[in-house]
Amino acid sequence: MKARTVLAAFLSLTALLLTSCTRPDQRREMEILEIGRPAPSFKLPDLNGKQISLNDYKGKLVMLDFWATWCGPCRMTMPVMENLQKEYPNDMVLLAINLQEKDGVVREYVQQQNINSMVLLDRDGSTGQAYGTSSIPMHVLIDKSGIVRHVQLGYNPRMAAQLRSEIEKLK
Repeated sequence: MKARTVLAAFLSLTALLLTSCTRPDQRREMEILEIGRPAPSFKLPDLNGKQISLNDYKGKLVMLDFWATWCGPCRMTMPVMENLQKEYPNDMVLLAINLQEKDGVVREYVQQQNINSMVLLDRDGSTGQAYGTSSIPMHVLIDKSGIVRHVQLGYNPRMAAQLRSEIEKLK
């Protein structure tokens, strides 16, 4: 009986570790992102230094993908997110927001992995904090009016279908 309990605890912990990463700097209390409320606005630089604002995409669906290069589940979700962007090129914009990593590390990773998404740099973590990213990857779907409509944490094999369903409801 004790062996089963230990095995169950181990499997639960393993599943959690494989589906999301907790950021090591999470010591502050985070805001809770509410579905149905306006998405927090932000302005962040892309890899070329151009300032990109959430407000630039009013009238379009926006998918935010909060991630980091060191996060295994984030690496697993990136191709899924890029495929969704390709499926909905006229309906949805994907903004891949890297959390608090050095520009060079992010740039090198993006080049090595041939990532084509718009990558933004949340250097100080303020946007991640405004969205309550206590674990990553975290995906936030924002409707054409700037309202948060869906939040998904972690990676799972069915996430593409789940996100596709949410996009279809809103496009």
